[in-house]
Amino acid sequence: MTFLCKNIRPLLYGLILLLFSAGAAGAMTVNGVNFPDDIIVSGKKLYLNGAGIKKSFFSSSYACALYLPHPTCDADKAIKSDTFKQIVVHFTQKKFSQEKIVEGWQDGFFNNSQEKLNTLQERITTFNNLFTSDMVANDRITFNYIPGLGTTVKINNETKGVIPGSDFMQALWAIWLGPTPADGNMKDGMLGK
Repeated sequence: MTFLCKNIRPLLYGLILLLFSAGAAGAMTVNGVNFPDDIIVSGKKLYLNGAGIKKSFFSSSYACALYLPHPTCDADKAIKSDTFKQIVVHFTQKKFSQEKIVEGWQDGFFNNSQEKLNTLQERITTFNNLFTSDMVANDRITFNYIPGLGTTVKINNETKGVIPGSDFMQALWAIWLGPTPADGNMKDGMLGK
């Protein structure tokens, strides 16, 4: 069961448990996308903190999940903690162009980490260059942060590269969890709200 931040009455909590248990055990389904309740990253067990969807007009573009070693509803803590963590982006739209993906990253970095762009720009360029093709429904991008190593970028389980630095990870995580997130409702979902 995913971590929930809000204090809720036991009856409501029981109903939520019942609804989640009706689906796959140990997993959460968001907009038809299944996210396991826990995963292993470099030998470290991480737990599903929450998940949400990115809306574009009247349809969803992708579902996104956040995995942490300890659940939190504090966005700042989720961004800044220098610990193993993962974000999964699962595309639900039929086609998402490479240009649109890179434009989304650029907007997210600018909107949430503008003061750090000078020191991050070379790594942001390297990061953007990892995305060389369009994404289609059911494609996944996985970002694994490993302290001391950096952020590993995988597309459909193929490692594309590693971007060093906790500062880069924080700027990347802020795209979804920062003060100007890609989608406010998705941010709330990822934080278990």
